[in-house]
Amino acid sequence: MRLRDLRGIRTFRPATGRHQRHRHPVHLRPQAAAAVPVRPSFAGARSRGATSDAPRRRLRPEAAVTRILHVTECFSTGVSRAIRTIAQLAPEHEHHLLYTGLDEPGESTFASCRELPDGTSARIRAVREVAGALGADVVHAHSSWAGVYARALPLSARVVYQPHGYKLSDTSASRPARFAVAAAESLLGLRSDAVVVLSPQEARLARRLTPRAQVVVVPNVPTLPVREESPESSEAPRGGGEMAHPTIVMSGRVSRQKDPEWFVAAVELVRRERPDVRAVWLGSDDDKGLTERLMAADVTVTGWVDADEVRRLVGAAGVYLHTARYEGFPLSVLDALALGTPTLVRDIPAFEGTPLWAVDSPTAAAGRALALLTSREQREANRRAGAQLLTTMSPDAQQAALAQLYG
Repeated sequence: MRLRDLRGIRTFRPATGRHQRHRHPVHLRPQAAAAVPVRPSFAGARSRGATSDAPRRRLRPEAAVTRILHVTECFSTGVSRAIRTIAQLAPEHEHHLLYTGLDEPGESTFASCRELPDGTSARIRAVREVAGALGADVVHAHSSWAGVYARALPLSARVVYQPHGYKLSDTSASRPARFAVAAAESLLGLRSDAVVVLSPQEARLARRLTPRAQVVVVPNVPTLPVREESPESSEAPRGGGEMAHPTIVMSGRVSRQKDPEWFVAAVELVRRERPDVRAVWLGSDDDKGLTERLMAADVTVTGWVDADEVRRLVGAAGVYLHTARYEGFPLSVLDALALGTPTLVRDIPAFEGTPLWAVDSPTAAAGRALALLTSREQREANRRAGAQLLTTMSPDAQQAALAQLYG
């Protein structure tokens, strides 16, 4: 049996699992059986794989798996890792991706991948048409703009919205700006069947904004393996536990939300006591002005780096310091904990009720960082707090939440 994209992009032969390339690379699971034609237009969406490998929803038997279309306009850094993790931890369902962003989806995670076209109107149409052609049971929109694309028009599929951090949680924004964001979220929320949040604080906010939608807390999990042995043996401490080659690291886009100014202020205070401390910012330089501010303060800005480099740099750091103004629950923090890196977080609502070491000012951050850099006992106490959190933000916990969400 053969599946052919009507635009002539490719053919797929389930019997052998081989793909015949016409224009673009394809990522399609070979185990699919029945085949249906795909509609010729996806409002400009660019194919990265066959769009459907099973009958439309009305033709599928009751026992068929749930077909999920993930939509995002920021398939990079934490969001892309979160989407991949969801697909990997819910393999009983069929996951498709409609996206744009810096990261590549990869060969095996998704049944199909298709790029979003340019322009808001075109993206709204693309979501509706791709979801219809796939016969999607669920459209899972990741982040605020994807939430617009998925909810601007009514869909026959169930709509799940995951903000990955509500923008109105930014207390530094003006009241009119936050009111406008809240109004938009409430209006679009009328077309949300479920809202996925990452913390109890986000759950409270979601219930106020979208009281008619199901609210499901799906905890994030580390995207790096949890380090079993203590990193102390590789830290080369001086006498008394003082680290010989200390580095303070932050991971995230160079953007106002991540607050590089806060990071610089903390690092400069640390260097008054330890001028040998190196500071590194892992992430793309989205804001050129803030990037220049970091570099002027002798902070190394790496730009985008892959997972192996993140593992190497964060794993070797003396302190991971997360300075964002607001978050859902950052994967970069969980990855630092998994690597056993002593971790400090800014005191924001996302971390309420966790055992993480939270600091409310650059001065407090500098004091805690100096203690971690000079005391083995402080580092071990910090790691114990992180390990405690990882018992609740675990793959088992996320799988249970996804089962509740997708059914």
